[in-house]
Parts: sequence; C-alpha cells; structure tokens
Amino acid sequence: MSKAELVQLAAAAGLPRLSDKHLEQLQKSWASARELAAKLPKDLHWSEELSLTFRLPGPAADKPKRAS
Repeated sequence: MSKAELVQLAAAAGLPRLSDKHLEQLQKSWASARELAAKLPKDLHWSEELSLTFRLPGPAADKPKRAS
C-alpha cells in the first residue's frame, strides 16, 4: 500500500495528521487485519455465527442492600 493510500485510509478513519511512524504502524495493522479476515470462514450459515451478548448492570437502586 502506498503512502498516499495510507494517508487516505487514515483520513477516512478520522486521523488526518499521522506521522510517518504512525502510518507505518497503520500499514502493519491493516495487513494483519486483512490476513486474519482471510482466515475466517466465509460459508457460515446465519445460525452458526457467533453472537456476543453483554449485560449492563442495573441502576444502583436495583442493587440488593448489604446487611450490616
């Protein structure tokens, strides 16, 4: 990937003023991400895909009170 392409990629990500050192890091991480993405299975049925669920804590008023 050329430097101009890296600068354009960084700008699209909201990072318009990266130094050359940071552009080099961006290039390495972009290559790594593409490599990892290529290893992911492409033929999964929707029922086989992972789903991550997160549970947010309830309001403080809902927490049980500790016995003193």
